[in-house]
Amino acid sequence: MEFGFSNYYILAEVVSCAMSILLFITILLTFSFYDKRQRLFLFATISTFLASLFNILSIFCIANYKVLPLYICEVITTCYFLILLLCPFFMADYCVDIATTFTNNKFIGFRINGFVQVIYILIVLINLRTGWIFKYDEIDGYVRGPLKNITYLITAFYSLYIMLTVFLNRQYLARRILFVFGLYPFVSFFFVAVQFFFPNVIMTGIASFASVFFAYLVIQSYLIEVDLSTGLMTEGRLRKRVTMQKNKSVLFVFTIDNINLIQSSMDIIDWNKMLLKIGSLFSSNFPNSSYHISTNRFAGIGKTNSEVNQKAEVIIKAITELGDGMNSFIPIPIDYYCASIDFSSEENDYDSLMDIINIILTKAKENQLRSLQHCDEAIMVDRERKRYIYRILKRELDLDSTQFQVWYQPIYSIEKQQFTYMEALSRLHGTELGDIPPQEFVYVAENRGLIERLGFVAFEKVCKFISANRELVKAVSINFSVYQMTNKRLVQNVLETIKRFELNPSNIIMEVTESTFIDNFEVVSNNMKRLSNAGVKFYLDDFGTGYSNLANVISLPFSTIKIDRSLVLMMEESERGVMLFMNLVKTFKDAGLKILVEGVETKNQNSLIEKAGVDYIQGFLFSRPLAEENCIEFLSKSNLKNNKD
Repeated sequence: MEFGFSNYYILAEVVSCAMSILLFITILLTFSFYDKRQRLFLFATISTFLASLFNILSIFCIANYKVLPLYICEVITTCYFLILLLCPFFMADYCVDIATTFTNNKFIGFRINGFVQVIYILIVLINLRTGWIFKYDEIDGYVRGPLKNITYLITAFYSLYIMLTVFLNRQYLARRILFVFGLYPFVSFFFVAVQFFFPNVIMTGIASFASVFFAYLVIQSYLIEVDLSTGLMTEGRLRKRVTMQKNKSVLFVFTIDNINLIQSSMDIIDWNKMLLKIGSLFSSNFPNSSYHISTNRFAGIGKTNSEVNQKAEVIIKAITELGDGMNSFIPIPIDYYCASIDFSSEENDYDSLMDIINIILTKAKENQLRSLQHCDEAIMVDRERKRYIYRILKRELDLDSTQFQVWYQPIYSIEKQQFTYMEALSRLHGTELGDIPPQEFVYVAENRGLIERLGFVAFEKVCKFISANRELVKAVSINFSVYQMTNKRLVQNVLETIKRFELNPSNIIMEVTESTFIDNFEVVSNNMKRLSNAGVKFYLDDFGTGYSNLANVISLPFSTIKIDRSLVLMMEESERGVMLFMNLVKTFKDAGLKILVEGVETKNQNSLIEKAGVDYIQGFLFSRPLAEENCIEFLSKSNLKNNKD
């Protein structure tokens, strides 16, 4: 069945027009002006549509030259030739931008493509006078000129140029890129060959569209990076946006703090419904600049602080209503915090910006601040201090460091009436910033990936201390973080270190908090049992400060339960508190566990605790944490006194 004008068949061009429009809309839905590659691909798609459209109009003019004014036919056909090679031109630039690693080479590649395209456009414009490519004659109609095959030659140039670019940069390219741009010219050649050998079967537009669509399916769709659960762009796109942003902008980040609790209390349908609603809320307030950067974090980019403040108010109000409404499908209120920060081309390191955002959100959570928190000078000063602390830690986390120290707080045994054990506590003393509090440098270590190294260096120092003071020091307890307890080499590292310092495993007591094994029970349990079988002892640290699963506590090889100071303060407040404390101690002792109470500061507290029947006491009443030499001196005097008594 014929479909076209006169003896020209244009079905392929009609299909190319329709499909190019659909592809254009698809790309536009995720379009961002800052993304150069996406712009090039969008331009290639637009030029494919226009080339197909003007090709159809040009064929109509060729078939009806006797009816239409010749100057109109010439203008339309000239427009067709001007647009015809824009698609391969943009695709060649697209290839150069993706495949070429070095900036200078990209610059040269763009210039070569641009030069060829400019020469071609000049030839097409000159054709209006010379007729080198085509002309219209009142008798013969459309007449091809001596340069009638120039479009085939330049198309071949772009195809070969793409292949050469890929070949020269093959060592830097993923297989996906090599496959697409290696096959791209052959897809284009096939349709161009059909057009060349069968001039009446119009395939020019479909040749461009097939090549563009092939690249879209394999590369561009992969680069779009849209989170399907929210309809927002992913963190990868946000990172690109921040890096490439030239004008001063404001990054807004919204975090849902109780996202895990919300998710566990909802079915999958309502959960997806909530994510879509939040996604719609962000995309409507930050069109083309809204992102879902993690399970509980959403972000948007605005132009000014006032704009972001207004939009933040709208989002906060809507999300609050989403969780508090009478007819809400979310069973609990949404607990949230949000922050914003200015950035520009001079200050657009994504990781640094997110580091500051994390500091702001942490402070907001500590102070329960629900309104939008903006970066101020105090936060920048605090950030610089934390960066300095990080550099100090990287330098000083070493066995022989004199600034990273381990101090020891003696633990009193009620049964033996002497200081039997002690707890190791990390300290950072005498640095350029002076003495840095433990909570501060531990926070930095946790957030900068140094906490595991800190823990193992502290453990080495403890082993060295015990080895050097065997007569006085029988055992030391040291806290092990979740990062250490879930390390695959934990057992090997601990036992090898103990052996290296010629210690007995019973010299080491590992303190583990409840939070360590809540989400990692099997891994932690396996490591603890292997170490316990080797002779290492375990304390459960900070009992009473968080979630307590007694079944887990009993099943793990703990020898001692370390009760937090908060329960000691509770005991002082009322008789009911005393009764609860004593019953708790009795329960654990009946299960064969020892009890250590920390944070004891007064004689009254000590008296109540001893009446409860605990085994060990630790606190300022007996001794503050001491440096190594002071601790040895303290133990020597204590033992001498006990011997006299």
